[in-house]
Amino acid sequence: MMNKRLFRNFGASLLLGGVALGNPALAAEGLYSADGLMEADVYDSSGKEVGEVEDILMGDNMALHSIILEAGGVLGMGGRELVVERGNFTVRPKDTAENWDDIDYEVHIDATQNEIKAFPEYDEGWWNQTSQALSNAWENTKETTSNAWENTKEATSSAWQNTKDAVENMTDEAEEEADEI
Repeated sequence: MMNKRLFRNFGASLLLGGVALGNPALAAEGLYSADGLMEADVYDSSGKEVGEVEDILMGDNMALHSIILEAGGVLGMGGRELVVERGNFTVRPKDTAENWDDIDYEVHIDATQNEIKAFPEYDEGWWNQTSQALSNAWENTKETTSNAWENTKEATSSAWQNTKDAVENMTDEAEEEADEI
């Protein structure tokens, strides 16, 4: 895939929000190398290796959306590609790195092998459905934000008018009382 080649060719660093880094002596906490994450070994909740990271998917905001787990293959052949969304895994650096640019990672999924088998398969259908859902969510967010802004403007205008009217009434009453004295 083109994204995979871009990550490998440029060796870009990727900030993976919400992913735990256990050894701050090797790298800044929260900062991960996408190149180092590619082909990282992936383990289930019991610690058994279930595959490796095949790809990294990001949203429009360039935040991590999910990783693609290649599982069940033999010698890189015949495996399934499964989607593991952010929040379902953690990343830990391996203790073998000698310096900051030589860090390799391992990925730990908080699921059993049977639960991992039920993760969605990474295919065109998943891609299209997820892309559409994310696009719809963005449109709904824009609409909700716009409506909230309009409601806030109306409420603020109404509050201002009520305050202005109250001050005018108080002024009129104060003038009437002053005239009576």
